[in-house]
Amino acid sequence: MKSAISLGCLILLGVFGVAEAQLHAYGTAARVNDVDISNEMLERNFEEYLRDKDVNIAAIRYPNRVNMMRREVLDQLINQEIIWQAAQKDELLASTDDVEEAMQQVRAQFTSEQDFIGRLAAEGFTVDAYRKHVRQILSAKKYMSSLAEKVAVSDAEIHDFYVANPARFQMPEAVKARHILLKLAQGADEESRGAVQSQAEAILQRLLAGEDFTAVAKEMSEDSSAAQGGDLGYFPRGKMVKPFEDAVFALQVGEMSGIVESPFGLHIIKVDDRQVAKTVAEEVAKERITEHLVQTNSQQLMIDEIATLRAAADIEVIAAQ
Repeated sequence: MKSAISLGCLILLGVFGVAEAQLHAYGTAARVNDVDISNEMLERNFEEYLRDKDVNIAAIRYPNRVNMMRREVLDQLINQEIIWQAAQKDELLASTDDVEEAMQQVRAQFTSEQDFIGRLAAEGFTVDAYRKHVRQILSAKKYMSSLAEKVAVSDAEIHDFYVANPARFQMPEAVKARHILLKLAQGADEESRGAVQSQAEAILQRLLAGEDFTAVAKEMSEDSSAAQGGDLGYFPRGKMVKPFEDAVFALQVGEMSGIVESPFGLHIIKVDDRQVAKTVAEEVAKERITEHLVQTNSQQLMIDEIATLRAAADIEVIAAQ
């Protein structure tokens, strides 16, 4: 319950707590166990959905697609109302402290209390109605989180996943390298190319004379890695441009390249370490597998729970007025 909450998220992702005067302003889109979801709330959420998906509704040629998207949004709102009702029934309600913390997080996004209240009013809320809205959103989240806490993963499940997904536990050959980059624009004229080449050769001579690669990289490299002494960390094949990759994987630990040209410019590369391709042992991967299975099983449990709640609810979808 400690995550930051934006005003837009709390207003546009929930049907909860809309100002009483506006609930029936434009008719009812759906009814869940005698609780109305207004057409106005549906349209607001639909507009947010279109923004999130970057959809230009005017460019949609088939009306059925628009209807399908609007129904998807309505189903989300129905789900949210069902979860809120379940949270009330099971008394899994957000605490006053959690609600006030969320309110303060939203207030902090505005330069004044007047701006905050004005934004709420524009969305159809009083401060008290908005506080109720926040409480209901947080309570719904608390209810769903309570389901995830019930998820347990056995050693047998972990083993079965490990055996069934061997490709996930293959570590490819990788190198740990650092470089010095002098940028050279593609298509640079002969004079510019010559100047950068001369500078690279001078740097290479300093390194061959025994100067510390890290120190020279900090001083001379034009790459963002310069502050770390040119350190690029570990990377496998396929992560770097081909001229750079070919050069770096041809080097042994401690070896340094000559001047290597890539689309980014001229490089001098040094390999600090190499890792051979290997299979990660099940015991080593156990924690990562557990996290994956808990997340996957939690998501499925929530999907199943919503389906169960929907099956038990009295849901009426009403044509928009």
